[in-house]
Amino acid sequence: MIIVIFSNQELMAKSLIIILFIVLSILLGCSSKKSDIKPDYADSTESRNDVKESLPELEETFPNFDYSSVIKTQANKVPAGMSVTKFKYFVVFSDMNDELTYKLIDNDIRNTIEAMSNNYVNKLPEVVTPIFLFEKYDNYKEFVLENYDIPENDISPYGFYKISKNVIVIRYVSWKGSILHETTHRFIKADFPDAPSWFDEGFASLNEKSVFKNGNLIGEFSFRILPLRRAINDNTYTGLKHLMQTDDEELYGKRTSYYYAQSRYLLMYLQEKGFLEKFYKTFRDSYKKDNTGISQLEDITGKSIQTLDEELLDYIKSFKQ
Repeated sequence: MIIVIFSNQELMAKSLIIILFIVLSILLGCSSKKSDIKPDYADSTESRNDVKESLPELEETFPNFDYSSVIKTQANKVPAGMSVTKFKYFVVFSDMNDELTYKLIDNDIRNTIEAMSNNYVNKLPEVVTPIFLFEKYDNYKEFVLENYDIPENDISPYGFYKISKNVIVIRYVSWKGSILHETTHRFIKADFPDAPSWFDEGFASLNEKSVFKNGNLIGEFSFRILPLRRAINDNTYTGLKHLMQTDDEELYGKRTSYYYAQSRYLLMYLQEKGFLEKFYKTFRDSYKKDNTGISQLEDITGKSIQTLDEELLDYIKSFKQ
């Protein structure tokens, strides 16, 4: 046995490298250039302990949903050895062990379904959506390249929801929130299909780092805040009006991580103030009157967009993590 002793300086340097790698992964893992693809981001929801014994016992189906057709359609794509679980609005194909697959379905997917259906959406998905879960990146990448028209350079390292194919593909990483993020996109697409991408991505990013309480997903601190801090320090911070008027080309461009973060923390601020549910529903129902959401936000809060800008900046600066 060989024992290597590092100096304190060496240990600090190695720790810093690891921390920087994790932070960069968070900031870059959810960018995309195509609005047809809703890309990802820690699975931090509370875990259920009332676990049954096997995946078949976990299955929950709706009588009017055609699960068999979805399974048949995907049959030629499914890699050998994947488990198949029918669960409410989804069919989950997983190459991970049954215990982990069960936990992800019974926590992340179930919690997202309950939170979105109980608190926000009126219209639920009318067709079954396949979800593919992969443990290893190489298997995930190979599957994506073989089955979907996505250039290798555009593949999110952690997953995506491809709207035109109605499919969710995820490379599972324990500290990411990819499953909550992408399943949130699916419910917003069904209920609020015209939702601008800044709102859609902000909502999914809020849910990705959350805890499940009293039937809802409650957002928690996320290191997505880092681009906001950097912009504040560099004097490149842009306000809410700019965010809410942003189109897909800009949103998914060079400042993607900034816009995701700003939208996430705006919605988290609204959630803490008790305005998020009303804002979601009002914005959805009056989208044609103002497709930016600015007037709806001002009406609901009773504050001007300028005042909200100031309050959001104070809110962002209040986090010390």
